[in-house]
Amino acid sequence: MLWGKTSKLDLTAGTPPGGVPESLEKTPLMVRGLCKKYQSGLWANRNINLTGNAGEILAVVGPNGAGKTTLIRQITTELIPTSGSISVLGFDAIKSPLKVKSMIGVVPQEATPFDYLTPYQHLRIFAKLRGIKPRESGIRARQLIEQLDLGDYQDVEIGKLSGGLKHRVLVGIAFTANPSVMVLDEPTTGLDIQSRHHIWAFLRKARDEGAFILLTTHSMEEAEALCDRVGIIREGKILALDTIVKLKAKSGHEYKITYRGYEPGAVSMVMYGDNRETLVENVRAKGISRYSVSPVNLEDVYLDLIGRPESRDDDAL
Repeated sequence: MLWGKTSKLDLTAGTPPGGVPESLEKTPLMVRGLCKKYQSGLWANRNINLTGNAGEILAVVGPNGAGKTTLIRQITTELIPTSGSISVLGFDAIKSPLKVKSMIGVVPQEATPFDYLTPYQHLRIFAKLRGIKPRESGIRARQLIEQLDLGDYQDVEIGKLSGGLKHRVLVGIAFTANPSVMVLDEPTTGLDIQSRHHIWAFLRKARDEGAFILLTTHSMEEAEALCDRVGIIREGKILALDTIVKLKAKSGHEYKITYRGYEPGAVSMVMYGDNRETLVENVRAKGISRYSVSPVNLEDVYLDLIGRPESRDDDAL
């Protein structure tokens, strides 16, 4: 098995040979009332509703065990929902899983390519598996190598490459057939800054060309820098789903000030408000002269919804 025991997803899926079906003009993703209950009695997803649009990157963020990967695995047809519906490009993912698999590109959280094949060989082989003619498969492989900045490594065995370079190859494999819908489960976890930014640039290009991309991430920085909308999930429920700007507006504050007292062992504290000068005055009134003021970001919204550690100065608001 090409992807080893860590991945059960069919990554050979892409746009089927013979042309683009009429259903591709329909909504890329519609999830309605989705619930998943495991035999242990654990509810992994509860009444999830979301819609994905063409030309959009949508992130789902949440703590470990929140239900992100379970949601992804239902959309990619690996898991059958307990109730609810999933539609991908107009096709029912529960009734027509093979059709849905044939139209989406997937990068699972864990996948293992062949150590003895090169990036070029991987991309060309998968291009053929996804219905691209043999003569054109090499052209497509070289295009992806250029877009992912893999030129210096295209003929190096995968086993000799870094984790970041391997991950770029995995992303390239998922994109060989230019799918209209992409599903990525924590695509940049553990990667260095350079590899992360290469993948971001690649995903932005796909989005700008009309693809819908759904990804999960633990990085608020990634979600804020890359995504058009963000859904925040906890205990299997979507707590909020909107654009970054609207999520920040719902937080109720525009700025935050971070400071620390002078006593030994003092922890950093955060105070929120709508006026920079007022925040500074409140902190200085505590006898503190070292502080930093910044706009509220996605991480602040996330912590307000998920629950923040004891570092918020609510009395000063």
